[in-house]
Amino acid sequence: MLGEIVWQYVLPENLKAYTNPGLDVELLPNNNILFVLPRKGVYEVNRKGNTVWSHLDMKVSHDADRLPNGNTLMVWGGGDEVSDAQVKEVNLKGEIVWSWYARDHFYKPPFKDVYDEGWIHTNSATRLSNGNTLISLRNFNLTIEVNHQGSVVWSWGNEVVNYQHSPKVLPNDNLLVCDSGNARVVEVNRKTGEIVWRFKPERRANIRDADRLPNGNTLIIMGDRIVEVTADLKVVWALRFASPVQVSPRERRSYDYYKAERVGTVAPQFSILSPQGKTYGSNEIDVSIKYSDVDLNTIWYRIYDRDKGRWAAGEIMYVRNRWRNAITLDGKETGISKITLDDGNYELRVWANSTGWGDMGENIFERKLANVAEASVNFTVSAKVLEVTTMQLLIPVIVVAMVAIGAAVFLRSRRKKGAK
Repeated sequence: MLGEIVWQYVLPENLKAYTNPGLDVELLPNNNILFVLPRKGVYEVNRKGNTVWSHLDMKVSHDADRLPNGNTLMVWGGGDEVSDAQVKEVNLKGEIVWSWYARDHFYKPPFKDVYDEGWIHTNSATRLSNGNTLISLRNFNLTIEVNHQGSVVWSWGNEVVNYQHSPKVLPNDNLLVCDSGNARVVEVNRKTGEIVWRFKPERRANIRDADRLPNGNTLIIMGDRIVEVTADLKVVWALRFASPVQVSPRERRSYDYYKAERVGTVAPQFSILSPQGKTYGSNEIDVSIKYSDVDLNTIWYRIYDRDKGRWAAGEIMYVRNRWRNAITLDGKETGISKITLDDGNYELRVWANSTGWGDMGENIFERKLANVAEASVNFTVSAKVLEVTTMQLLIPVIVVAMVAIGAAVFLRSRRKKGAK
């Protein structure tokens, strides 16, 4: 929190020219670093600075995310043309396994003739927990959600924001987005389109990124500084970049921050054991989560009703290791939970945050920053269908039994008549 550098990676001389537009960096669960070099490619380096994976592609910029399946999602907005794919998913072999082309949906008025540093200047893509992809189309002033087939299933922003950056879907299903052209950050109700929270600094700033933290505050990147603000808009922490040399105001922008994340030294490690991606014949569902308690603070989950488009129940905290210090814990382990659901299609969304104690040489009794991870699984409850199916299976048996009884009665009656 003091702004001291605890680790750094210096780009080799042959890569220093590839830093614009949009230099994105993220900490991976394996403690490696994934970053984008615009118009060059995506790189993964370990903490020793060695490159362990890379995907060289001149048509990549702004944003890259490592997905739970091991693939990497990346965007192209640094001079994209109508013929280009704006979003690509690449596997570890470098093969494109999914892509999205805006031309299939937006090559029509009023979008087809737009051009500013590219046709769309796509600057962000995020794979959502429901399997869809959230994409920021900067030049169109639109944030859209597309399904796996590429169809646009939701959009927002036109005539409200100007050149947005870094949209994110929050756990409450609202959208947090940087309205860069209007120098503000807004939180939007995705169902109504209503802006429910906003932050606008006193002086105009180049706002490019914002993250909602586990404590409810928002981390905002605005030009030469990073600030943390509370829900009631109070700045409680700030970090400012001080140039080591005197530069002109025009050149100073090249020293601005583009993105930042609040991270711990160890990312949460967990997996969903139950429910799995299948149909359950019982309305009572087990929720079981396997985890490693290294630096783990809290796991929590919610059930989302995919048919009704809303949360099926209130937020449930799955608590594990709420630490007071490095050697004692103040918490509980809930074990396997049981939930009762009506028939329908659901999604289990799980989040976890870490305490960030770490082992990089610092004081282990000093609590560090928190890192957050998430996972999800879709499943179906169909107990009533199973009951009906069971009855349908029994009906032929009952009919056969009734026919057999009828035949027996008939034969007995014929025998009696023959005896007379």
